[in-house]
Amino acid sequence: MKKKTKKRLYIISSITASVLFVAAAVYGYSLYESVTARFISRGFPSPSVVYSCTLYLKSGMGVSEDMLVNKLERLGYQETPGMPFTFGSYSISGNTVSLYTRGFKMPAYNISPTTAVLQFSNHSISEITANDGTTMNGIELEPEQLAVFFGDDFKMRMPVNLPSIPDNLINAVITTEDARFFEHGAIDLSSIFRAMLADLSSMSIKQGGSTITQQLVKTLFLSNRRTFRRKIVEAVMALMIAHRFTKAQILNAYLNDVYLGQDGHVNITGMGAAARYYFSSPIERLTLSQCAMLAGMIASPNRFSPISSPAEAFRRRNYVLSRMKDYNVITNEEYIKAMAEPLGVAVTHITVKSAPYFVDYVADQLELKFSKELLTGQGLRIFTTIDMDAQLMAEKAMAEAPRRLEGAMVVIQPQTGYVLAMIGGRDYAKSQFNRAVLSQRQIGSCVKPFIYMLAFDDLAKKGFSQATEIDDAPLKIKTGTTEWEPHNYDDKFRGYMSARYALQHSINVPAVKVAMETGLENISQELETLGLGTDIPAFPSIALGSISTSPLDLCLAYTIFSNNGYEPLEPISIKAVTDMHNNIVLKTDLGFNPAAPAQGCYIVDNVLLGSETEGTARGLRKFDIQGEYAGKTGTTNDFRDTWFAGYTPDVVAVDWMGYDNSLRIGEPSSAVALPVVGKFLGLYTRMYGGRAFDSPSGIKFACVDKYTGLAGDKATDCVQGAFIAGTEPEKGAVKSIIDWFRHLFNK
Repeated sequence: MKKKTKKRLYIISSITASVLFVAAAVYGYSLYESVTARFISRGFPSPSVVYSCTLYLKSGMGVSEDMLVNKLERLGYQETPGMPFTFGSYSISGNTVSLYTRGFKMPAYNISPTTAVLQFSNHSISEITANDGTTMNGIELEPEQLAVFFGDDFKMRMPVNLPSIPDNLINAVITTEDARFFEHGAIDLSSIFRAMLADLSSMSIKQGGSTITQQLVKTLFLSNRRTFRRKIVEAVMALMIAHRFTKAQILNAYLNDVYLGQDGHVNITGMGAAARYYFSSPIERLTLSQCAMLAGMIASPNRFSPISSPAEAFRRRNYVLSRMKDYNVITNEEYIKAMAEPLGVAVTHITVKSAPYFVDYVADQLELKFSKELLTGQGLRIFTTIDMDAQLMAEKAMAEAPRRLEGAMVVIQPQTGYVLAMIGGRDYAKSQFNRAVLSQRQIGSCVKPFIYMLAFDDLAKKGFSQATEIDDAPLKIKTGTTEWEPHNYDDKFRGYMSARYALQHSINVPAVKVAMETGLENISQELETLGLGTDIPAFPSIALGSISTSPLDLCLAYTIFSNNGYEPLEPISIKAVTDMHNNIVLKTDLGFNPAAPAQGCYIVDNVLLGSETEGTARGLRKFDIQGEYAGKTGTTNDFRDTWFAGYTPDVVAVDWMGYDNSLRIGEPSSAVALPVVGKFLGLYTRMYGGRAFDSPSGIKFACVDKYTGLAGDKATDCVQGAFIAGTEPEKGAVKSIIDWFRHLFNK
C-alpha cells in the first residue's frame, strides 16, 4: 500500500512538474516574443514642431540693437564676453552686435552657420560685415519654434542614431552608468552583489546595481518601484533583450529613451532633446564638458539639474570627467581643459504654444491632412508663414486697445497670401474661440472700396471718376412692398460732393447711389468672388456693408488693392511640412485669382491715400507709417461692430473690435479699430521699410482738390488724382460731369 501511494505521488509530482515546466516555458517564450517585438516596433515617438518663417537681416533694415537681442533671446542665443565662438551666441560692444548663427535645415535649402558683425545707427542696421571686415549682403536667422505637438505622454524627443552621437558622450555614459557594458551579457554580477549587500543590510532596496540594459528595460516595460520582484523580472527581461539585440542597438535605444529632466510639464527624453534643451545645440556639436554634464544627470536629473542646482551639476560633471580620465577615454590635457570650462548652459525652452490662435488655426488644417499618430509622434516639422516679429507688433498694438472690448486681427502679405500675424482674441487663456477665423460680423463701410473700385472701372465709359460729383440728398428705394431710406451716420445731408470725398469720408447715400448705378448683381457677384460670402443678396443695403464675414476673409479680399487686382486663392499659413529625415511631405504652392480690375483698384488706393489727411482714416497720420499707405474704416449703423482695414504695397492688416454679445460700442471705428492697425503699420514699416503703390498702365493723373476732391476750376489745393485714361478732368470740364450725374438720378 505504501509502495503504491509513493508511486502515485511520484507520478502526480512528475506530471505537475512537467506541466509547470511546460507552462513556464510557454510563458517564458511568450514573454521573450513580447519583449523583443515591442523593442523592435516601439519606435521613438517624436513630437511635431511648428516653426515661424525665418528673418533675413540686411543693411538699412529698421532693427535696433534691443530688437535684435530680443529676437536672439527668443531663439535661445546666449550672450558671451568677447567674440562669439560657439553656435547660437552673441556679444554686444557699444553700437555693435557680433553673433555666431546656427545652421538649420529648411525644406528646400540649408541655412549655414556664420559669424557676423552688425553695426547700428539711429535704430537701424547700418552695416553687416564678416569678422575680417568684408561687407556682407545679409544673414538669415533660423525660424522660431512656435509650438510642439506631443503625444499623450508629453515627452519631448529628438531621435538620434548612434553614428551621430559623439564618442565623448557615449564614453561619458558608459564609464558613469555601466563601465563593463561591453564585457557582461546583460547583468553585471559584481555590481549586483555589491548592491545586494547594501540592500540586505538595510532590509530595503537602496542600490540598484543595474546595467544599461536593465535601465532600458525598466524605462520601456516596468515601473519605478524598488522591489525584489521587479528586480528579478528586470533581470530576466534584460537577458532576453541581450540575447536578441546587439550592444549597439541597446545603447542606441538607451540614449534615446533616458529621462533627463523637465521643461514645465514636458519630459525631456533622450540625449537629442537634452542637447537641444540644455545647450541649444544639435547633439553632434556637444563639447566634452557638455557630454559629461548630460551623462552625469542620468542618475538624478532633478538633483543634478544645471538650471535648478548648478553647483550640484558642476560637481557631478567633474566627477564624470574624472571617471573618463581614470578609464583613459580622454587625455589628461582634455580633462584639465574641460574641468576649467563653465557649465555653459544655453536653454532653449520647449514652447508648447506661441501665437496660440495661429497655432490652433494651423493645427486644424494639419488634422485634415495627417493622422493624430503621425502628427504627434513622427517628428514632423511644420514650416509656417507667421512672422513672429510682425506677430509681436500686432499683439503690442492690440494690447493698447480698450480692454473692455474683444478684438481680432489678421495680417497678410498680398503678393503671396501668407498669414504673417493672427490674433483671435484678447486673452487666449480665457477664450480659445478664434474670432479672426470663425467670427462672422457685419463689415459696415469696409465694403465701400469694393463698390467704388467696380464703379471706377465699369462706369468709366460714362465718364465716372473720383472727381464726379454725387448729390448727397435723401433717397428712397422701393424694395418689394416697402421703401428703404438710407441715412448717413450723423443723419445729415451735405449736397453735392465728389466721389473722392464721399469715399474718403464714408458717406452712405452716395455709396448707395454708386452701387445702384454699378449694378447690385455685379457687386454681389464681385463680393462672392472675393470670398466675402456665398449667395449674397443683391439688396441696396449691400452698399452699407450688411454682409457678414470674418477678419481673415476680409483681409484676404483687401489684398487686391495692394496687388493690382489679384487675390491669393487662399490665405496660406503652412509653407511646407517635412518628416524627421527632412523629406518634404506637404508643400503649399502659390496661386492667384484675377479678381478685380487693376485700374479700379489703383484709383481706390489713390483716393484712400488721401484719407490720412482728410477723411475717416486721417488718424493714421500720427503713427509714422513709412511709404504710401491707405485705409478704410468700417462701423455698422448700430455701432456694434468696428473695423479697420489698413494696407501698404507690401502688407494688409484688418482688425475687428466689439463685444461678443453684440452690445453697442458707442464709438466709431476711427476711435477704436483704427489705432490698432495704425500702430501695427507704423511698427512694421519702420522695420521693413515702405514704398509707393505700383501704378498700372492706362492711368492718368490730374489735379484734384486736396480737401474737396473736386477737379478743374474748383481745385484750389492740388493733389495728383488717378484716373482711367479718358476720364481725367480738364479745366472747366466739371460742370458736364455734374450734369451727367444729375441726369443719371433724375435730379
